[in-house]
Amino acid sequence: MKKLCWLILLVLLVACGRDSASPATAVPPTAVPPTAARTETMVLPTDTAVPAQPTNTIPPAPQPRPTRPPVNIPTATPTEVADEAIPEAADVPELVWLPFAAGSFGEPVLMVEDGEIARQDLPVAVEIFFDYHDGWLAYGSYFWEATADQKSVTDLHLYNLATGEDAVWAEQVGRAAISPLEMLEGPPSVAAAIHNGQSFDLVLIRGPENRTVLVEDIDPYFSWSPDASQIAYVHNNELFVTEAAADSGNPSIASGVYVTTGWIGDAPLWLGDSGYLLYADAPFTIVAVDGSETIVPTAEDGTSLAALRPLTMLYSATNNQLIAEVEGMFGADVVVYQFGEGFETAVITQQINDAQLAGWYEEGESVIIVSGGEPGILSLTPQE
Repeated sequence: MKKLCWLILLVLLVACGRDSASPATAVPPTAVPPTAARTETMVLPTDTAVPAQPTNTIPPAPQPRPTRPPVNIPTATPTEVADEAIPEAADVPELVWLPFAAGSFGEPVLMVEDGEIARQDLPVAVEIFFDYHDGWLAYGSYFWEATADQKSVTDLHLYNLATGEDAVWAEQVGRAAISPLEMLEGPPSVAAAIHNGQSFDLVLIRGPENRTVLVEDIDPYFSWSPDASQIAYVHNNELFVTEAAADSGNPSIASGVYVTTGWIGDAPLWLGDSGYLLYADAPFTIVAVDGSETIVPTAEDGTSLAALRPLTMLYSATNNQLIAEVEGMFGADVVVYQFGEGFETAVITQQINDAQLAGWYEEGESVIIVSGGEPGILSLTPQE
């Protein structure tokens, strides 16, 4: 009986399995091998996927990338390009002059423009004239005032004749001199003696807020070398030369400078690139920049030169001549000294009484002098 029941149950189970099988359209089990069904995967295309290339075909020749259509740029002549790339130099006077430490007091001052000498009005009130170079005017806007130790000082203005800009660069200044370098852009370097409460500091200034103390405690007598690489200055009646970039700490090259006589406009004179400096004495003394030699020129017969104490001075390297404004009998005179070989001798070749030295007309060749209030040109002729 039990066997019959188990047989009936088995028949029923088989019948149920047939009823739940797949429909007739289903793939027979033998169509897909069981192992292949387990290992097949789906590959999703990606942006970086590169389709396989057939190996029996020649790839097409690469085609050039499309280019943008050309842009038409208007051309200019070389002159027009140069004018746009390099702005024209400002039209400024070659010379602006009035006596050192003397103000214009509203009067026209001497100017040279395109070789023409004339008196013109300044747009600023100059009380103390310091220097002029390359379109920049260094001046004091009030007349000298004394410090507690009786030093004469003023403020320092820099006026740009090209732009009309005017600014105070320093206060309590005893002297200022503009760098002789031509400035292509930006303000020049200005050396100034600025009062420090006891004496003066030699300060290099490039603007109202840009200054560097080069040497402390000097006398307000100094000058730039022609190439602006060095500055000669006086301290305790000794003459020194320092690099303009930084104080080189060199020893003095001369003693007894300006001991017996002097004035606030004194400044050592560089004799070109000869390696010598000249300072005012009775009438002057010449020293080697390296301190190796001191020369007191004499007349050709060996006698002492007349004690015509120089004030303003220029040196012509072309003619080896000193042009000096000196103390005259009734005012200032202008004299021209011809130096001999090695500066051993000096001979006066020209002398103009009651005259002042304004500056170069043609550097090394002629100077501008003012006599009787009228400007004129003095040609320099070397003596053989």
